[in-house]
Amino acid sequence: MNLDVDTMTNNELVAAVGREKNIPQDLRQILAKGYDLVFVALGTKYLIAAQEALTSLPKETTAFAFASKGSKEFIGDCYWIPATESERSQLVTTWLELRGRELLTLAENIESQQHLEQIRENPKSARELSTPN
Repeated sequence: MNLDVDTMTNNELVAAVGREKNIPQDLRQILAKGYDLVFVALGTKYLIAAQEALTSLPKETTAFAFASKGSKEFIGDCYWIPATESERSQLVTTWLELRGRELLTLAENIESQQHLEQIRENPKSARELSTPN
């Protein structure tokens, strides 16, 4: 790939490899299909690799990212749904499983088209719907 890894930070290297693997380009093409709502549940390195696409979301798309506080800077234009250490500890689980549980809980709590419209119009309401009991 002709990268000078000695002069790059780890995050720069992850982003460069992501671009080489077409991650942001492919994600941009997927997002260009005009989705109303998008949910992102990725680990930090994948968020870094996808950040360019997440920072240029189509105007009609409302996106949510399930991420730890340390990964928040990589979610681009997505609304942040925090995956917290206290939730992870309480559930005695991994970060990956916590993000998955939050997404599953959100999906289970969306009971109607009205709920979907509600989180699109008021993205902060998604946090309450995604918090595992």
